[in-house]
Amino acid sequence: MALDLLDGLKVLDLGQGISAPFCAKLFADLGARVVKVEPVDGDEARGIGPFPGDVPDAEKSGIFLALNTNKLGVTLNLDTPRGRELLMQLVEGADLLVENFAPSFLPDIGLGFSELHARNAELILVSITPFGQTGPWANYQANNLILCNVAGHSREHPGPVKDLETQPPLQLAADQAEFVAALAGATAALLALNQRRLTGVGCHVDVSGMEALALLPQTTLAQFALGELTRGVQRDEPVRQSLLALLPCRDGYVGVSPRQQDQWEHFVTMMGDPSWADDPKFATPKSRLANWADLEPLLANWTSGFKKEEVYRRAQAHHVPSFPMNTAADLFDSPQFQAREFFVDVDHPVAGRLRYPGFPAKLASGKQLELLPAPLLGQHNRCILGGGGLGLSPQDMDALRDSGVL
Repeated sequence: MALDLLDGLKVLDLGQGISAPFCAKLFADLGARVVKVEPVDGDEARGIGPFPGDVPDAEKSGIFLALNTNKLGVTLNLDTPRGRELLMQLVEGADLLVENFAPSFLPDIGLGFSELHARNAELILVSITPFGQTGPWANYQANNLILCNVAGHSREHPGPVKDLETQPPLQLAADQAEFVAALAGATAALLALNQRRLTGVGCHVDVSGMEALALLPQTTLAQFALGELTRGVQRDEPVRQSLLALLPCRDGYVGVSPRQQDQWEHFVTMMGDPSWADDPKFATPKSRLANWADLEPLLANWTSGFKKEEVYRRAQAHHVPSFPMNTAADLFDSPQFQAREFFVDVDHPVAGRLRYPGFPAKLASGKQLELLPAPLLGQHNRCILGGGGLGLSPQDMDALRDSGVL
């Protein structure tokens, strides 16, 4: 049984790249009918890898396939009057429209909120942009690197470094700024839907990626608001507040943190009571931290003889805090993910059978997420725009394709 929490909701996805498509995907996976409207040459994400075998293919982009499950797909050239009119006809039957163009783009081509609202007063327009629809930065472009810096995250990421001069602040990995903005957009859209249920009128949801990222409490805003000195990237000093060791193994790294004295003693037992553990400079938590430069190689020498899962399980059995530093391959093999059926296999007509992340919650009804593959470019033009949708005839469709509208 598929998830049907948003059954009956109709969504148009005009998004490019990550933020708006991921926002719309959340609605699609929860049961909404989502129509992805792409330019004739496709969403820009189709050109972003990874690709199977590192061979670029517009139908095999890993990021596009993952962000567009459970969607129908059509193509429309919004630079043409006919393309814009066809979109307006789709708007008449929609509940939500999600987009991430620059704030001036849609108004400049006659598709601003006022025009959309005139055709459908109940429509909710969700606009996700780097800096929002207003303010001096409204029409600035920005990527993950820029947003991580202007929102305050990069100043303290990734933490202590060896050399402040040669190791500058870094962006958050894996386009997190885009995904955080998408989550903010989906949350705000659901609130707008609830408001519409009470008022009967749609609205324009204005999402700022910078603000969505700055909202997270671990940024420097939290310290500043409390009157504290905001911290930046700090030098990695040998004396630490507590013992947390990231140690090499045969297949990666494992974290071990025997902070308490009893945990350290259990850790020593776990390592087979090595003679060096009797050295007075390792006798107390304070002395171990003070002599970390001598202690770390000894610990690393022991862990490097095992796989990270072996160290983690041994530590767990000895009540020593520990964790393996998992890779993507580890996640696919995770018994926890497997037990919860988190990953879902999907057959795509071009990319083939691949495994996708699922939905991170289980429902009491027992209904499970079902994933349909991301659409091929223009795959559903005929059913959405043709006789079963807007009523265009096959001849009309052919003529529009020849003229570059579809």
